[in-house]
Amino acid sequence: MRKILLLLSCMLLVFAPALYAQVHPVNGKILDENGSPVPFASVKIKGTNSGTFADAKGIFTIPLKEGAVLVVSGIGYIPLQVTVNSNELAITLKTDVQSLNEVVVTGLGEATSRKRVPLDIGTLNAKNIAKTATVSIEQGLQGQIAGAQITQNNGQPGSGYNIILRGINNLISSDPMVLVDGVENKDLSSIDPSIVDHIEVAKGAAAGMLYGAQGANGVIQIFTKKGSRNQRPNITFATKMSSDKILRGDRSLVASKHHWKTDEQGNILNSEGDILKADANGYWEDPVEDLDVDASNDKPYLLPTYDHLKQGYRDALTFTNSLSITGGGNNFDYAFTGSRLDQQDVFSNKFNRTSLGVNLGIELAKGLTIRSSTQAILGFDDLLGGNRFNLVNSYPFIDFLHKDTTGMIVRKAKNENQLNSLSERQWHDRNNKSTKIYQNFNVNYKFPKFVELDFKYGYNVRNADNYSFYHNQESAVTTELYWGPSIDGAITDYYTRNTYQNALTSLFFRTDFKQDFHLNVPIRTTTQAVYDWRAEDNRFFYAQGVGLPTFPPYNLTVANTKTVSDNNSSGYNYSTRTFGFLVNQSIDFAEWIGISGGFRSDYSSEFGAGSKATTFPRGTIYIRPSEFMKLSWLSDWKLRGAFATAGTPPDVYTRQVTLDAGTLGVGGVSLSIPSTAHNNDLKIQVSKELEVGTDISVLPTTGDWLSRITLGATYWKRKSTDAIQVADVAQSTGASGLISNLTTLSSHGVDLSLDITTANKKNFIWNTAVRWGFTKTMVDKVSNHQTVVSGEFGLKEGEELGIFYGQSPLHSLDQLKVDGKTPYIDPADRSNYTLVNGNVVDTRTNAAKLTAADDLKKIGQAYPDFTASLINTFTIFQAFTVSFQFDWTHGNNTYNLTRQWMYRDKISRDYDDVINVNGKSGAYAAYYSSMYNTLQPQSWYVEDGSFIRLRDVSLTYDATRLIHARWLKRLSVTLGGRNLLTFTKYHGLDPETTTSVDSQGSSLDGVGAFKGVDYFTVPNLKSYQVGINVGF
Repeated sequence: MRKILLLLSCMLLVFAPALYAQVHPVNGKILDENGSPVPFASVKIKGTNSGTFADAKGIFTIPLKEGAVLVVSGIGYIPLQVTVNSNELAITLKTDVQSLNEVVVTGLGEATSRKRVPLDIGTLNAKNIAKTATVSIEQGLQGQIAGAQITQNNGQPGSGYNIILRGINNLISSDPMVLVDGVENKDLSSIDPSIVDHIEVAKGAAAGMLYGAQGANGVIQIFTKKGSRNQRPNITFATKMSSDKILRGDRSLVASKHHWKTDEQGNILNSEGDILKADANGYWEDPVEDLDVDASNDKPYLLPTYDHLKQGYRDALTFTNSLSITGGGNNFDYAFTGSRLDQQDVFSNKFNRTSLGVNLGIELAKGLTIRSSTQAILGFDDLLGGNRFNLVNSYPFIDFLHKDTTGMIVRKAKNENQLNSLSERQWHDRNNKSTKIYQNFNVNYKFPKFVELDFKYGYNVRNADNYSFYHNQESAVTTELYWGPSIDGAITDYYTRNTYQNALTSLFFRTDFKQDFHLNVPIRTTTQAVYDWRAEDNRFFYAQGVGLPTFPPYNLTVANTKTVSDNNSSGYNYSTRTFGFLVNQSIDFAEWIGISGGFRSDYSSEFGAGSKATTFPRGTIYIRPSEFMKLSWLSDWKLRGAFATAGTPPDVYTRQVTLDAGTLGVGGVSLSIPSTAHNNDLKIQVSKELEVGTDISVLPTTGDWLSRITLGATYWKRKSTDAIQVADVAQSTGASGLISNLTTLSSHGVDLSLDITTANKKNFIWNTAVRWGFTKTMVDKVSNHQTVVSGEFGLKEGEELGIFYGQSPLHSLDQLKVDGKTPYIDPADRSNYTLVNGNVVDTRTNAAKLTAADDLKKIGQAYPDFTASLINTFTIFQAFTVSFQFDWTHGNNTYNLTRQWMYRDKISRDYDDVINVNGKSGAYAAYYSSMYNTLQPQSWYVEDGSFIRLRDVSLTYDATRLIHARWLKRLSVTLGGRNLLTFTKYHGLDPETTTSVDSQGSSLDGVGAFKGVDYFTVPNLKSYQVGINVGF
């Protein structure tokens, strides 16, 4: 018996390792650093192609041998190798800071690894937003997305931004679609930057069509901060103060000397021959011009002169404060946010915004989650008009802060039909109160296999109450000009209520042939079907009372004349409805290759109930050669391509005949047709876009320097047909123009994004990012092949979009007229002309000679050849972080309309410049005055608008280690500056803040020009900032 037992024991010892090495099930749970599950993480057996995926709760089961090694990875986490030594595993993955941008949401909410995204999607995380970008999300996006041109309209608070993501797609608007947590939102500028978790930008139609017919201009998606499950409350408080002042360029706008008639002592004379001086109320007559052709602008001012920019703009302060509380339990998470922005205006007024947010997520049952996101934004401003035309375009000896005999600031300071804008705040009170509520709901259910259902609903309400009160000005010293519609005062109330709804119902059907069907084929498929419904309603009401008493109370009741309206230049009522269907099928073979294809069909109320759907197809492909090559230095390499068609619908009611209503006599009603006729044959503007590109990440060294280089490169081309434009029509039609589909545009460009881990040492980390984008849009066709001229711009077949079009000085003595035969200067008369700095000048008058009014040509280009950014971030001793960002815009021109207006009054700084005419030198006023050309577009005022700007610089010190307290998680102090340096040849105040207006400041539409003209625009602000961030 003992021998038998001994034999069995020996056999057990011999076979025990073999028995132990048999396959047995291993259960595991994958969590992040906060204890929250990492859903759908990949679990692979090292050295094999076998593996599995975790479920939505991070749980997995896999058959393994003891001692096997698992490679666990999740999107956005550092891969981890785990040696199996038990049947139950608890695995914690750390966030991979290097790959935070590696997850994007394509389509309508489908999270996908960037390695398998076949489109060029720009991404920006909250941690990478410039420290000085605290006022708006657009500030944070500037320079961060390759190819995107994002410029602030002007330096006033709340002025908004001009955004061009990928060239010009149509002639009416370049505005992209904005989504917040997957639901469309109409107001990007009002969203508080402190609630942003990350941002994704789909730049063109190839990606934008997934979001509806309105996505042809591209899409900006905002993802708000959320809490984390099983996390204790995390409290963060941030405060920042900024000192702001306008950018002023590197030279004065105004000449330092003059050429007016003077007496023997050098005193400027008036038309009566007396010494020029102001009257008791600060009013100045015009000086008398010296009409001698040799009059030189070299006389010094003996009068006191004033810095009108200093009088018109003050230094302003901006304060931002924000508080967030995030956390969660076993099956829920929460995020509470609040912020306050108080921004002084450089015009002595103010703007403030209070934002409150709640983001709650709950898992009601296995696979069933509900999320609610609420944002309430309360705004107030008392901003007055920012027009500084009268100040900038005035004689330097005028004191615009002069008090008249009644103690009020001078209203009319010179002989011109212009009021002193600094006097407005004494006669005009206004305020705008706004309330904005953004409510998003999301219900998501993941079936145990295959099917996922997702429903999103957004309800946005925006109310604006604008009050304007012009005091009775009959007691003012100057009464021929007054503020407001009447000298006896007026009260105006505007009220606007806009509601926008967006409902998205999505079904995803996913299969994994290997996991679901036990086939040895690594194919994964996703079928996506979406129903998208949108509704917008706008309610506008206006009431005005004119003729107020000189004593309170001031209200509409006491006004002499009362007017009400719900349709005028300030607003109107409208309702629109759209709905559509998206179907998309994607197939991925392992991690090697993937294709997708689908279509979207949309219906719009603009086309009526019986209209047909507009259907747009799409297709994408990606190939990852790095999966075949398996090179140690090649981290990832992807080739990608995409094609799509997208559309831009006509504006509201432009396909319907509408009438304007007014009053007629007493109790009567008048009807009239609009000056621009609508067109029921209008079609959707269609864009067809192809993009091809590559994303590659290499590991040049295994050391601390140049450890990773990542490049994204994209070439794209697009054709836009049936672009909507206003066509001239015969006066007999009763309209000045007809809205029609008239123009065809073609565009192409290249976008490059380069990210380098320059150094990654224990006490020194250096990251570099470069963004570069080139785009060109050509006008292929204009109806009837006519050149359309609007303001300073021309729309001409065969030329680039956004050209300046006008006259120019003659540049040769034998230059021919527009007929190509007749010379401008008779050969017999050419001895009286010479060239001065390349311009033909009459030596008898010192005046330049210009081309004829019918001889118009391209004289400049508003859009740049390319834009680029250089961003560097240094972390030193794990405590100091230094970052700076340079933005470069190159190859564009700016039409300096401000300078042209200053030529009218002969006060431009140019008048100080000495020229040589046929051997005689002087700052000849006749030469410069001849360039004025009665404000018609002229090449003399087209300047190089290129610039390099130090957009952002900051120094952050992490002081957490200085305070040893368990309750303190972080404490940091930041010093920063924005727009501190600008390198440019431009002679105006700021080459960046330009607009699209004519010589009188009226907005231009229909020529595809959205910027390029400097018309007394409020410049950008130079800011110095200090901020503190505390975490508990």
